[in-house]
Amino acid sequence: MKLFASLTILLLTVSLLGCKKEEGVSPENTAKANEFKAVLTSKAFQIADYYADKPIDYVETDGEVRQETDLWKYVSPWLKDDLNVFDFASGKVTIAQNSSKIEGNDEEYIVMSFSVAAEKTGVYFNFLNYLYQPLKYRLEEFTEDYFIVSVEWGGGARVFTKFVALD
Repeated sequence: MKLFASLTILLLTVSLLGCKKEEGVSPENTAKANEFKAVLTSKAFQIADYYADKPIDYVETDGEVRQETDLWKYVSPWLKDDLNVFDFASGKVTIAQNSSKIEGNDEEYIVMSFSVAAEKTGVYFNFLNYLYQPLKYRLEEFTEDYFIVSVEWGGGARVFTKFVALD
């Protein structure tokens, strides 16, 4: 009997520790994440804007200091014509590269992993950077027609990427 009680306590402790991961996630963030997932799976999306909330020197290695908020000119050409189709069942995004392709990959489609997660501090979009490498973005806003995500930049600035839905 003592063994049974010890095992029961152990199982309860392990299950409570396993649930701790979800602790602090508000119902609002969970609902927002679920709503965003529904929007993502409804259409294809294309990058439409790239900007900072305060002036930054985007290219810090060129010896020239420019303080800019409009960063569209820095978006890689292959990203501008990409179409992104998200599939939550597989956790994959299919990127149609179209006419402008990333150097070293001339495939018509690139398939990569992505996810959306509700966390204590908001909703996060684990997607890709300009080289199709994983990058964690914070979801800022979304509608049926667009979504905006951001990442932290040096000096307390945030850089935003806007994606628009295509019919």
